Amino acid sequence: MRVLFSAGSVKEVSQAEVVPMDVGNGEVIGTQVNFVLSPSGDQLQYIYAEHIPLEESGERAIAFIQKLYQNGFADFSGEPVEQL
Repeated sequence: MRVLFSAGSVKEVSQAEVVPMDVGNGEVIGTQVNFVLSPSGDQLQYIYAEHIPLEESGERAIAFIQKLYQNGFADFSGEPVEQL
């Protein structure tokens, strides 16, 4: 699968997942999206900007992952995220 991360940066990924960013004691502070690059196995981790409500960030992340798996490619460059 191919992901456009920014203008001119398309990377092949073998896995993508959405996970809650848990700071302990069950306190979730954000939505994290993790990618495993192919063929290296390196990981890229992103979290949605804190001004995006938790419910909205979860919905956006899930919609992105669904599109990626359905089409084999997706544009992540417009998502309001920060790399961890």
